[in-house]
Order: sequence, then C-alpha cells, then structure tokens
Amino acid sequence: MKRKYKIIIVFFLAIIFILTALPYLIPLSDVESEASIQSLMSPSGKLLNIESYNIYVEEHGPATGEAIVLIHGFGGSTFSWRNNIPFLVENGYRVIALDLKGFGLSSRDFQSDYSHKAQAAIVNKVLQQIGAEQAYLISHSMGSSVMFHFAHLYPEKVLGMISVDGSIIIKKSSDFPNVLLNFPPFQRSGRVILTNYLSKDKFRSIFESTYFNKDILSKDVIDGYYDRAIRVGWEQSLLAMVRDMPQNAIDFPLNTLMFPALIIRGDNDTWVSQKDLDSWRNEIPDAEFSLIASAGHVPMEEQPAVLNEIVLDFLRSIGNFR
Repeated sequence: MKRKYKIIIVFFLAIIFILTALPYLIPLSDVESEASIQSLMSPSGKLLNIESYNIYVEEHGPATGEAIVLIHGFGGSTFSWRNNIPFLVENGYRVIALDLKGFGLSSRDFQSDYSHKAQAAIVNKVLQQIGAEQAYLISHSMGSSVMFHFAHLYPEKVLGMISVDGSIIIKKSSDFPNVLLNFPPFQRSGRVILTNYLSKDKFRSIFESTYFNKDILSKDVIDGYYDRAIRVGWEQSLLAMVRDMPQNAIDFPLNTLMFPALIIRGDNDTWVSQKDLDSWRNEIPDAEFSLIASAGHVPMEEQPAVLNEIVLDFLRSIGNFR
C-alpha cells in the first residue's frame, strides 16, 4: 500500500513539474521577421501614440475628401489593401488604413485588452487624432466584427459599412482560455508551441488556404504579410487574442445598426461559408449583398478591380442618398 502511495505522489509531482517547470526549460524558437519597421512603412504612414501603444496609420488622398477607414482581418494589416487604396484615392476619397493593436507595425504585448470592443475604441481614437469626424467603414474578415462594434459604440461617426468576407461571433464562447492563459506556465507553454511550430513554410501554407487564386501569391506577397505579422512579441499578442476571444461576441442586436450596408463574399471562400454569412447578414436592415466570382477569402486581392467597382458604386449610391 505504501508503494502505491509513493507511485501516486511521484506521478502528481511529475505532472506538476511538467505543467509548471518544463515549459521554462524548453527554449523559444527565434521566429520573427528581420525587416525593420522603417523599411515597411509607407511614405504616408506614421505611428500614433494611442493608450501608450504605437498604432500604425496611413493616410492617403485629399484631406477634404470623404473619409474611408479600412479595417483589416486576422493576420492582415494595411498591406491587405494595397490594391484598393490607389483606386479609392483616384476617386477623391480620403483613405485611412490602420494596423490594429497586435497586427502589422502596431505594438504587441500580452497584458492589454485585445477584444474587438477595445480594438474599436482604438479605431475611434485614431479618427480623433487625425481629425476625421465621420467615415465610411470597409472591413475584411475579423475586421467586420471590429467594424460592427465600432458602429454600435460610435454610431454618430458612421456613414456606411462594407464587410468583405466578414467573420463575426454571435454566441459567446467559454472563458476557459482566459483562465488558462492567465496562468504564467500555460502562457509560456503557448509561446513555446507557437514559436517552434510556425516556421515561414508553415506560415505560407496556412496563408495559402485563404486564396482561391493561388497564382497571385508571389514571394513579395508572402514576404509582405510575413514581415508585418511575425514581429517581436507576435506570439504573446496572439495568445492574448485567444484569451480575449470570449469577449468578441456581438452582444447587441445587429438590426440596431441602421446604416447603409454592403456585404461582399468571394464565391470560393473556404473560411467563411455562405451559410455562416447568412446567419448574421440578414439581421442587418436592408443590407445589400454582392458575390464575387473566382475569389476566395481575400477578394480585394484576388479580384481587386471587380471589388473596387462594386465598392465605388455602393459608396456613390449612398452618397447620393445622403
């Protein structure tokens, strides 16, 4: 019997060691871009101090033009809109693109709030700092959740909304990740797993799955995303986003968003199905819908000319309506 108790004690001590000490004995892999922030910044880009964080913002076009705010998706950045910004500027709009906290060239850490409500508040403070009182909002994927939270919190600033392959959470998930990731050894374990798993080849493989037209994935495109996504602290901010994910659910009726709205989807999107999109888009009053052929999850890159014209037609129609 004593031998049995000794085995149980040894077993539990081993479990405690594995959970609390082992993660600190395994080194983090040195996975991050070597490109400097300065080399990746646009001539029209700048870092704004928002809540003690550096938030990267680009402003394009005439200061007197109607403002458009571009909100990227998960893993994206201002780079995601490179094929759309010049077109919007040519048509007289003031285009404001930003990297949300934890993305692109903006600050990363583990401590702060990465919920979509908090990201929406950052978008609001960016607009305050650059003096844009109202704007049209164009969002991609996860950015649509940030956009809807922004429209709910700051309705007086919204002229209209466009969602491109939007991904939102309607039902709140469990707070369990929050509990686990606030335990330092589990946080360390997460960092060990991420930095040893996400090689550049693995990054490319995951990234490719979002595209239907894979021919456009040149080395420059992959490098453009990688250099902005995998920067110092990327794994800590990613874990914080997982931790805060339960707070991202839309906790207000979508039918209260009484703004002109356009929902766009690539017809070959394997990340957001038509069923997923229909589960929430029909809740937005009088939202228009447009399907872009031969495009996956990123139609603004796969079919930029088509998307640009759809967006411009919508903006002109609601501009006339106002």
